[in-house]
Amino acid sequence: MDKNMIFDFKGLDHVALTCSDMKKTVDFYHGKLGMPVLHTIEYHDDNGGLLGQHWFFGVGDEGNPDAHIAFFWWKDGYQTLSKEDVFTGKTPANRFARPIGGMLHLNLRVAPENLRPYAEKLTNMGIPYRHVTRYHTEVSEKQATGLVTQGMRGITSRNEYHEPQEGWLMNSVYVFDPDGIEVEFNSWSPQWRSWPNNHVAQSNEAKSAE
Repeated sequence: MDKNMIFDFKGLDHVALTCSDMKKTVDFYHGKLGMPVLHTIEYHDDNGGLLGQHWFFGVGDEGNPDAHIAFFWWKDGYQTLSKEDVFTGKTPANRFARPIGGMLHLNLRVAPENLRPYAEKLTNMGIPYRHVTRYHTEVSEKQATGLVTQGMRGITSRNEYHEPQEGWLMNSVYVFDPDGIEVEFNSWSPQWRSWPNNHVAQSNEAKSAE
């Protein structure tokens, strides 16, 4: 197998997908397939209302223990629309939602010390990128996307690499391929392993039964 002489990727870290019902997704991947829930994250609006969830299911690679499948669920997302609505281009109430079953991005693991030189390579290649470093915070802060991520804050820059501060959890560079598929180069800090996995998986059934 030929070696990559441009970027030293440490394997596929994760693929991020969207689901219509997080409880059913957890029941399948964790309950039926036995995949461990590594971490969970919740997203809120400015008033603390729940907008979405992000769950990490471990794939069981002992040589790559952080490798996982990532699922996002969005309240009032595309699951509220009929097939005809989706076909005609209607969008849901939640502006952050993405189509069900769609891939949000794929993530390639890189060594922490390589992110800066890789960002410089992207600049030299003329490839635009977005750099995001995430930290734990006691007071949740609004992210550059407009979401409030519970317990987490992010520092974002575009086409410029910022050196992570002490205590970072994730350090990521995002690029788009020619078809608009988002590719993430990512490093995890050892502190990320202590991130919780105790959120309650949200279901749409309770809402529809009201």
